[in-house]
Amino acid sequence: MPPTIESIALKIDTPTGETTPGRGFYQLEEDALYVQVGAYSKHQKFFNYLESDWVRFDIDKDGRLIFIEVSMPRRRWELSTQISPPTIAEPADIRWLDFRSRIAEPRLLTNKNQTHLLIDFTSPHSWRWFTLAESVFVQTDHENRLAAVVVADIEDDLAGAQIAAFRGQR
Repeated sequence: MPPTIESIALKIDTPTGETTPGRGFYQLEEDALYVQVGAYSKHQKFFNYLESDWVRFDIDKDGRLIFIEVSMPRRRWELSTQISPPTIAEPADIRWLDFRSRIAEPRLLTNKNQTHLLIDFTSPHSWRWFTLAESVFVQTDHENRLAAVVVADIEDDLAGAQIAAFRGQR
């Protein structure tokens, strides 16, 4: 088993294009959240990962996040009235520098309707928010270490129909 890293290092740059598409789909039959980050294509290939028991980040060969899987059923996510997308988030080109490692287990917090999820790594020095994709936001500390991820506007999905349609429209 790979060692557990305490925090995830990111490289933050000025974005080079438009906001990347992204969307969270809660697979009802699997009790899991799948988050597509970026346009789905045959050229976008898995290369590395970061994972805990409940959360997995899939990364391509360029260090871009391409997929998030949360395997803890949402009925077990912690309820919070404060969960919503950030009101101010800078667009950014974000590269993930750590890979093939276990990560500390984040807190999973959701709003009442379970349409937003905060994957919280609880950095005491959280600093600013970045837009990773249309409905996916990343919070960092002063050293560009991952503090949190917010997935907004999660859609319920039966038999993968919604995620397949999302991938097909891009």
